[in-house]
Amino acid sequence: MGTSLLATLALAGCGTPPAKDFGGRWKPVNRFQDAPTEIPLAKTYTFYAAPMDGTLKTMLTRWAKDSGLQLSYQLEADFTLYKPVSQLKTTDIQDAVTKLNSIYVTQDVFVTADNSQIRVRSASAARAEATPLPEPVTTTPPAEAPATAK
Repeated sequence: MGTSLLATLALAGCGTPPAKDFGGRWKPVNRFQDAPTEIPLAKTYTFYAAPMDGTLKTMLTRWAKDSGLQLSYQLEADFTLYKPVSQLKTTDIQDAVTKLNSIYVTQDVFVTADNSQIRVRSASAARAEATPLPEPVTTTPPAEAPATAK
């Protein structure tokens, strides 16, 4: 019985269809390229507005955290993100804050960034800090003219 079972299984294997011949373009898997390709090791951060951010402060908090900066938010209010912010997408933080300043100009928002922090304050306060105070005026009596001989 064991021999007949083995013979039956062997004949059943012969009855299967042959493997399909897949056509198309085949490329060898293990091969070297003709020229080197640069692979960046450090990805540059892209500053953009995500729909889940919702507000300006939340977005700037994410930017600061992701890029290793501190956030100094000196406004009394937060502002919702709106359609013009969705167009913002850049790898340069200076470009990003310039665009934010133009988008939120009517809300008196002024954003700056340096190597250590993102700073948010009112534009009017920033202008006041940038405007130098006038020099103190000191009044000294004019010196008397020397008497002339007649």
